[in-house]
Amino acid sequence: MNIKELVSSIQEVISVSGNTDVVINQVAYDSRKVKEGALFIAIPGANHDGHEYIFEALKHGAKAIIGEKEIDLGDKPYIRVRDSRKALARSSAWFLGYPGNKLKIIGVTGTSGKTTITYLIKEMLKEVGVCSGVIGTIGNVINDRKLPASHTTPESLELNELFVQMLQESVNYVVMEVSSHSLKLHRVEGINFDVGIFTNLTQDHLDFHNSFEDYFSSKKKLFYKSKRAVINIDDKSGKRLLDIVEIPVWTYSTKKNADLKAENIRVTEEGVFYELLFEKQRYPVFYAVPGLFSVYNSLAAIATGIALGLPLDCLISALSKVKGVPGRFELIKKSQDFIVIVDYAHKPDGLKNVLSTIKDFCKGRIITVFGCGGDRDREKRPIMGKISSELSDFTIITSDNPRSENPEIIIEEIENGIVGNNYEKISDRQMAIKKAISMANKGDVVLIAGKGHENYQILGNKIIHFDDKEIAEEYLSKSNGGPLNEETNH
Repeated sequence: MNIKELVSSIQEVISVSGNTDVVINQVAYDSRKVKEGALFIAIPGANHDGHEYIFEALKHGAKAIIGEKEIDLGDKPYIRVRDSRKALARSSAWFLGYPGNKLKIIGVTGTSGKTTITYLIKEMLKEVGVCSGVIGTIGNVINDRKLPASHTTPESLELNELFVQMLQESVNYVVMEVSSHSLKLHRVEGINFDVGIFTNLTQDHLDFHNSFEDYFSSKKKLFYKSKRAVINIDDKSGKRLLDIVEIPVWTYSTKKNADLKAENIRVTEEGVFYELLFEKQRYPVFYAVPGLFSVYNSLAAIATGIALGLPLDCLISALSKVKGVPGRFELIKKSQDFIVIVDYAHKPDGLKNVLSTIKDFCKGRIITVFGCGGDRDREKRPIMGKISSELSDFTIITSDNPRSENPEIIIEEIENGIVGNNYEKISDRQMAIKKAISMANKGDVVLIAGKGHENYQILGNKIIHFDDKEIAEEYLSKSNGGPLNEETNH
């Protein structure tokens, strides 16, 4: 493909130098992956500046370069742009034949609920016989085949490559999580969404965004790229967004008059039951995951189905068959007479929602195990300590993914928010899970929060295999359904 053609499709070009009558056969932004005939795009990052690797890319066979800085490459084509990330997204789509334009794409943004909603919508599409793909936190799915994922929303090149793969496998719809990072870093630049969904906004990622206002501003960008919107108007930021967007909107709520409203809600250990009020008609709804958050997630999914023109009875039927999403309020069942739940809750609001749900049905004590990730928002640590100590009968503070931070310091910062003395500190997460299960008696609930579906732990520069569910199942098997004996406790 000829670079001359590309120049007209990239926005915000500052200058073009060198001979642009060059054919390229690859787009790359990592100089180590450059092959003969590549277009290399230099991206300035937090830790590395791609401009420093331009000459390495040329040595590996790059035929053209895009970057932000003023550089003289002689007769080599160099396209200088205002934003390399935007250029990467536009170049990737151009090179791969604009695959996103051939798909119906649904984007979900917000602090909580994104993963669950994408899976619920996928099941609803399956119910009506539509082939779909999912892109998000716990992996990318093409029809029923799961692929690994490194980011909630992949970098724009990988995202477009995924679209190509999905088209090759007869996918019509893609449901994807759209993170605030991806919106701010232009990973979804140039993508048109059929429906944009807004769930809620609570404190998270302030290490990246610096302020809540910047966090909200990043999220709202999705709705300038969407044809239609689905918005939770019980959330303050959702209500604010409703006043901004200029596209057709389907609203949902449990409290206010909305296009879809849940009434007569009943939360049980088996799941949630409610009446859906839509266009002056009432429909009974059941979803087999307990919690008020499950009502909101299911409302968002149903509203999206309606916005897409799917039959309401099929949407409700599909919802009733879903047993849950891995690592989202996932019950670990062996022969024990207490409940063990693994959940991804790693933010204050998420932890509060899960613990409040457990309180609704727990007959005994609530024992919570959780930690906070390193190199991430430090402000939330004492807040989560306070929430756990107030809503749990006993808290075990442990490590999550400490990354480059000292796990003991993270634990101390969580401890600063603890109210009372109903807690213990165990930095070894495996020992912490073991201790929580060993403490549990009949009727208790053990919540293992923070990592959910993750099957790894990041310690410094090392990534080790670690799966909360596996650890819990192992100790539950050893305990034979009762408290662990002394030998197992050591």
